[in-house]
Amino acid sequence: MRNPPKAVSHRKSQNRGDEAATSSVVKSRATRHALLLGAIIAVTYFAYSNSFDAPFLVDNDPIILKDPRIRAVTSGHIHRILAEQYWPLAMAGLYRPLTTMSYLFNYAVLGNGANPAGYHWLNLILHAVNIGLVYALGLAIFEQISAAWLMAALWGLHPVLTESVTNIVGRADMLATFGVLAALLLHRKALDASGGRKTALLAAIALAVTIGIFSKESAIVVVAAIALYDLTFERARAWQSRFPSYIAVAVPCLIFLYVRTLVFAHAAEAQFSFPENPLVGAGFWTARMTAIKVIGKYFGLMVWPAQLSFDYSYNEIPLFGGRLTHWEDGKAVIALIVCVFAAVVAFRSFARSKPVFFSIAFFFATLLPTSNVIMLIGSIMGERFLYLPSVGFAAFVVCVLYAVWRRLRARQSEYRYAAAAALSAVLIALAARTYSRNSDWLDQGRFWRTALEAAPGSYKTNIAAAINTSLLTQQDWNNTVSQVGRSLAMLDNLPDVQNAGIAYRQAGVIYRTLGEKVASSKAAGNTSAGTSAEYWYRKSLNALLRSEKIELAQDDSSRPENVRRGMPLLTCLPSALYLEMGRTYLRLSDPRQALAAFERGRKLESDPDLLEELASAYYTAGDLRNAAIALVEALAVDSTRAQITAKLLELYPRIDPGGCAVSRQDGTPSLNVDCPLVHGDICTASRNVAVSYLRTGQYVESGAIRRTAVEELGCAPELVN
Repeated sequence: MRNPPKAVSHRKSQNRGDEAATSSVVKSRATRHALLLGAIIAVTYFAYSNSFDAPFLVDNDPIILKDPRIRAVTSGHIHRILAEQYWPLAMAGLYRPLTTMSYLFNYAVLGNGANPAGYHWLNLILHAVNIGLVYALGLAIFEQISAAWLMAALWGLHPVLTESVTNIVGRADMLATFGVLAALLLHRKALDASGGRKTALLAAIALAVTIGIFSKESAIVVVAAIALYDLTFERARAWQSRFPSYIAVAVPCLIFLYVRTLVFAHAAEAQFSFPENPLVGAGFWTARMTAIKVIGKYFGLMVWPAQLSFDYSYNEIPLFGGRLTHWEDGKAVIALIVCVFAAVVAFRSFARSKPVFFSIAFFFATLLPTSNVIMLIGSIMGERFLYLPSVGFAAFVVCVLYAVWRRLRARQSEYRYAAAAALSAVLIALAARTYSRNSDWLDQGRFWRTALEAAPGSYKTNIAAAINTSLLTQQDWNNTVSQVGRSLAMLDNLPDVQNAGIAYRQAGVIYRTLGEKVASSKAAGNTSAGTSAEYWYRKSLNALLRSEKIELAQDDSSRPENVRRGMPLLTCLPSALYLEMGRTYLRLSDPRQALAAFERGRKLESDPDLLEELASAYYTAGDLRNAAIALVEALAVDSTRAQITAKLLELYPRIDPGGCAVSRQDGTPSLNVDCPLVHGDICTASRNVAVSYLRTGQYVESGAIRRTAVEELGCAPELVN
């Protein structure tokens, strides 16, 4: 009677021993994975350790610092983020509310404000999370820890990713990549799950896809990524086991498309700039062959990232012309051959080598939405577009390295250390290049100089490098003049509706600066032939007038569509153009034309800088009342400008000596907003600001300024409508 219990007791003891052993193995594997991942992330941190002080360059300034929706966490701001475009004033046709929410988190919740370090830290954390996901994907693809580790290390340290990690607004790419990879890995788990666990995994898939696609539109490739995984590794499974995941992916994608349609139903027409993407003005096959040439350039950057640039605008990548003996057209043909060869390799690997097929197919499938091959987008090329596709590239490199290693297996002991040393050298080189590239982002001048070196054919790199050059030496002077000339020479033959008005505006600023240097008698180039101050001022004015002609032509082309959409006041004309034009007229001693230019700018936008210049012009002309109104308007837009209040305290006593405009309680002068003169100017200024907001599509701000004027300041409604 005692033996059976002993046998049962023995089995229970054995089971407990097996469970303990299994638990120990699991913990050991988890520790190993954590240590390996930690090593990659540690090296990645050092590669990006010099990026935390990188300022808000290029798109970061308008998208983050100039977005009023991220200043505070309020229901109104959150509603606007969900209901408005990603970049409202740019009219770029982008909808990325969760990316904007992340900036709100940095700015208001973490209190980072205009300090870039916190934004960079969050970007690096997101990149580290994605490295972990790439490592997990590598385990799923290769089923080898060493291969997964190498894949994650090659990807995480690659310098081409800096445009997404170091460039703060590249966060959209990182969040989209998180959504795609997380959904793919969760789908893999869901295939073997059942019951409540499967339901939880499906909910997690839907959440991951929601995060990805509401952060960047290109995350819709998650559909292709999951289908590719199933086609490659799970094609033997019944479709019933995979179908629930597809539903979990499709639902948030459909919701996104529906919400996006609602947001843009009454929005301004999206403007695709020809200089940013010349393919929008090319024929179908010309555009597609040029797009394939760009894919070839992507291959080159992934293999040899020695020179990297933020910009590849017109005419860095010339359009395909069908001249096969021409080197630029030859590049397109070579790129096409490489793409066809990759497709053949993928097809032949479908049954022989699943990782090879998946890595190639993943690269092309995830690149497709931004490649301009299927549909044209706002940019011809951008290194940020490689953040997700480069996962496939890293996987393919690992496939190649392991294939080479298998061929050398017979002499493995002889090559083991040499291979390890070579791979270590490659990873160190990638980390060093990433560190060096991050240094470019620390200084705007260096940023555009290196961009010009990498993309000398771009009009934008030339003009941007020129505008960020300090004119300290004769060589600086010569380089600046040469760069401006090259930039404008690229654009001069383009029709106005396809041209870049901003380039001529920036040229106008540069030429005026050269004239001011000459006038100061301190310029290195002031002894050069033809470099009188007036000579440069005339060149400045000519460039600004050409900019105006271009901007007016483009505004006229978009106006009918905006009128049709119910926005007759909306304009794309930049007030900054007339600010610079007015300044140049002042240098030419033409105050009448300067005043007219400032007024044209004021009708477009109530910009405080422009309004202060306008007030100064009115003051010089002896029109003190209009000078005061301009200053009040500037103060209504930016109440932090203490110098404006000081100027008004000087102006009003001269306008109305002995009047009530200035009160002196406790001996301290202050504006008396109850004085009819001041109150009338405030109401007039409020109306002007409200109308200017309407012209730039800022309807919420327009309504807010009107309500404040009527409800808080007591302005009559008819005075602000």
